[in-house]
Amino acid sequence: MNLKSSRRLRMCSFAFLAVLLFVCTAVAEEPLSPVDCNYAPPGEYMKDHSFVYHDGWYHLYNISGTAGYYHGYTGNEETVAWSISKDLVNWEFRGHVLHSSHRKGTFDQHEIWAPFVLKADDGFYMFYSGIIHPRRPMEYRKLGHSHPWVFEGHSHVVRDKKNSRWLLYSTIGTMQANVSESTDLIHWKSLGICADFSKPDPDFDYGATSKGIGGYFHSAESLTVMKHPLNDKWIMLGNWQYIVSDDPTNFKSSSVRVYDTRYNGKRIDIGFACEMVELNGKWYRSGAFGPRDYWKLGFTEVEWVPDGAFCVKKASVLAERN
Repeated sequence: MNLKSSRRLRMCSFAFLAVLLFVCTAVAEEPLSPVDCNYAPPGEYMKDHSFVYHDGWYHLYNISGTAGYYHGYTGNEETVAWSISKDLVNWEFRGHVLHSSHRKGTFDQHEIWAPFVLKADDGFYMFYSGIIHPRRPMEYRKLGHSHPWVFEGHSHVVRDKKNSRWLLYSTIGTMQANVSESTDLIHWKSLGICADFSKPDPDFDYGATSKGIGGYFHSAESLTVMKHPLNDKWIMLGNWQYIVSDDPTNFKSSSVRVYDTRYNGKRIDIGFACEMVELNGKWYRSGAFGPRDYWKLGFTEVEWVPDGAFCVKKASVLAERN
């Protein structure tokens, strides 16, 4: 090989190396998106939750439970955890902001569930469910007691601008929803049961999270209700199913449908206890993912469809791991 050929070869090698380094750097510096979220407060699991955006920060409020322990244990799910983030990916735990009362006979004597925080009228409102257990301290499964699923709670509040009122949706049992109305967020009037979710098919694939919690198909828990961004109808988003209606106080006359969770040719996990969040022109469904009592916060990027709910654009990293 002559000198000129050797120089030409070295120059080609350097050029190839430069291109390779550029590609690697570009990939490494690709910004994270909410689908990369994999979060729970230190030592805890992340379950029913809500977000509020204020002064450039997302504030996350969720049931606080010790990782690996069922909620029936004394000390578990007795507080609400608070975390903050700029991008829905990197979260900073800030502490616990609400505690059960431990006062005998009060509605929140033992546990507090499903915090929903709303920014309105230059202030912030938190709605949550208070729990009184028939036996305490205890662990229900260990002692053989059945859980008394007779409650109204898991609230979600939305503004009905057309009728100048607030609407509060709450779970009745686990498969129905009640709606109440208010003009001031303080005084409420119940309008009655507004939705009935059909019992999900146990043989259908609702994702690894649903399988990991032993047939826990409570669609009406931790509902999100909002105006559909594409067709101006109202949509009620449950854990595994959804309902669309023209009337925000009556979803019973509409069909109950299962989410289209197909992604890359297969159905994926989208978690449970969802909220819908828009960031930089993209929509994300949040959810609690993972094995029972080890749940973490994740996001699925979705695209709204006019004749249904949404389709999956990009799966959560937690879905990919399940």
